[in-house]
Amino acid sequence: MKTSLLSKLTVLAIGLLTLLSCGDRKPHFIIEGTISDADTTMLYLERRSLTETTIIDSAKLDKEGNFKFKEPSLEYAEFYLLRLNGQTINLAVDSIETITVKAPAKTFALDYSVEGSDASSKIKDVVIAQNKLTQSFSDLKKKYDNKDISQEEYINAFRSAIDEYKTQAKNLIFSDYNSLASYFALFQKVDGYLIFDPFDKKDIGAFQSVATVWDQYKSKSPRAAHLKTFTLSALSEIRQAASDQETIKKLTESGVVDNSTFYNISLPDIKNQDISLSSLKGKVVILDFTAYQTDFSPAHNILINNVYSKHKGNLEVYQVSLDSDPHLWQNSAVNLPWICVRDSKSLNSELITKFNIQGLPTTFIVNKNGDIVKRLSPNDNLTAEVQKIM
Repeated sequence: MKTSLLSKLTVLAIGLLTLLSCGDRKPHFIIEGTISDADTTMLYLERRSLTETTIIDSAKLDKEGNFKFKEPSLEYAEFYLLRLNGQTINLAVDSIETITVKAPAKTFALDYSVEGSDASSKIKDVVIAQNKLTQSFSDLKKKYDNKDISQEEYINAFRSAIDEYKTQAKNLIFSDYNSLASYFALFQKVDGYLIFDPFDKKDIGAFQSVATVWDQYKSKSPRAAHLKTFTLSALSEIRQAASDQETIKKLTESGVVDNSTFYNISLPDIKNQDISLSSLKGKVVILDFTAYQTDFSPAHNILINNVYSKHKGNLEVYQVSLDSDPHLWQNSAVNLPWICVRDSKSLNSELITKFNIQGLPTTFIVNKNGDIVKRLSPNDNLTAEVQKIM
């Protein structure tokens, strides 16, 4: 009887040890490394989900700057951040990998090395490219403000910097649609605006490619469903805009539609008084869609002001802001001599579809009858085009 009881206890003990052992073997990932010259600073590990960024662990670095985080793996790939004194390193965790990060504390966010995660290495390249783009914008604006470069040189250099980033990012994206780095590159922003414009026919292909692959291979990720919805919505708006343009073209050719009625806009100005585009009938109008919070805005408004000042009295400017921040818009608009209105829907505005706006700024010229007679391309000279209508 005693032997039987002892045997049962032994079996139970072995079973308990087995359960504990299994618990230790739950899938997990490790992020470890060394931060030099950190002086026992606190290092934070944050999870960057689709909707929020959450601190999930922290560690006080030892004298050598060593750290180690061991966290349960999710069912899907996700982004994480290492945060040190306001600086961050973006990391991609796909499954149960061990990622090793080494960095100096002073330049933590840029001069780091990462091993064990190819996607995290590529994300570093994206971050460096985006920082370079942001710095280029800042340098160009300073040169323009100091009159070291002309307006044309400023605009051309601005576009060239964007193209350089997009070329590098597209090479990364098209090399592996399935990578977290591709998703990361696709959604980088400058001044709060996506560098890749989902409403631009040249850019939407990148969104489509990544969305298709993620829907197939990363369906458990909330980002896959969001990206699919986001891309389909953008495609729908592009197609609707193209359809609207074709319909208006046919109706115009048949003489059935009044352009001034179809394209009429009525939005509030800084005094919250609605002003309609149709109220300016009888004058030539520069209809401009823009955002004051962008780096291109000062140079763009100087260009418009040069034309406006020359033809003031016979020419009006109806400038539609798509800024998301109403205070920033008001502070900028109050200093401008023309009609400034704002659509509070920002980039969700129906006007984007109606006017087939694929990027900002987008500028039209409206004749005295209220008809749109010219949509300016990047190579058009605003002064010359207005002069033709005057």
